[in-house]
Amino acid sequence: MSKAVVVSIVVVLLVVCCAFGQSTGALNQIQNTNIGLSNVIDLLNGGQAASALQNLAVQNDQLAVNSHGAYLNQSLFGIFVQIGHASGNSAIVGVLQDLAGVGMQAQVLNDGVGPKTQGQSLSLLASQGILKTEGPGTGNALQQIQLAASQDVGNVAGHMSQSSTILGLQKAAVTGAAAATGQVENSMSVTTVQSQAAL
Repeated sequence: MSKAVVVSIVVVLLVVCCAFGQSTGALNQIQNTNIGLSNVIDLLNGGQAASALQNLAVQNDQLAVNSHGAYLNQSLFGIFVQIGHASGNSAIVGVLQDLAGVGMQAQVLNDGVGPKTQGQSLSLLASQGILKTEGPGTGNALQQIQLAASQDVGNVAGHMSQSSTILGLQKAAVTGAAAATGQVENSMSVTTVQSQAAL
């Protein structure tokens, strides 16, 4: 569903761009960001331990200003952290973590007192799972997400701004003795959509 929303916003803004972007001094910006992280730990029998850590920061910024002071500004910032650990003695322990973030921003502005429009969407999908069977073992998983986007557009007729922030945290743990079976699953999904127009 989030992809359909993103596509529809882009189409609307591109139509506005084509309709109003013919005059001198028109400014247009589009920014798309796709982020994906995955951690997998599999322990199969024997005495063993494993850990995995990923830390990713992403920042995108765009600024456009024309000679008459009309401007477009948009930015996206995200921090994604995954930590997984498993240990066992003749146990089967699995840890799986997935993170996906998608951001889309588009702006169209005409010079003078001409029309202006902007739209943005943020989507986050996070899931993780731990499974332990057979021998004694432990599994731990942690995911932390910060994703923020902002837009500002203005000309002599005024300005518009909008921002959106998503903060998420997932934690899961399984500990079990021999012959115990345990499983934990977490998932979250968030989509924000914003649009503004002064035509």
